[in-house]
Amino acid sequence: MNSYQIDFLGMSLMNNTPIHLIVGIVMVGLLVFGAFFAKEEQKDKVIKMMLAWFVIAFLTGTYVWTLVEFSIPLLIKSVFATIAFVIMIKIVKEPKNMKLWIALVFFMSIGAFMALRYI
Repeated sequence: MNSYQIDFLGMSLMNNTPIHLIVGIVMVGLLVFGAFFAKEEQKDKVIKMMLAWFVIAFLTGTYVWTLVEFSIPLLIKSVFATIAFVIMIKIVKEPKNMKLWIALVFFMSIGAFMALRYI
């Protein structure tokens, strides 16, 4: 295990990148607000906020890439997070589309597993 990782229930957990985790949690909060609570005229503003917040998520994720060695799980996590973001935007536009929710859970679950287990 690298010096910048701690062991949590058998999973490696990056202890010097909590900002990236917090940014991701805020992104999920924006998704929930946009999908369930925003009025139709607010959805465009929520999507713009999500796009701006994605830039921050991207930059904090880039920082993670500077801390850990390149690996396939890191690449998978990053690609799946980007795909999940695109799906989130679509969910805000169509919150009742169950296929989008299933796809989001799939991509976020695999990405989170890679982040917690291998990175």
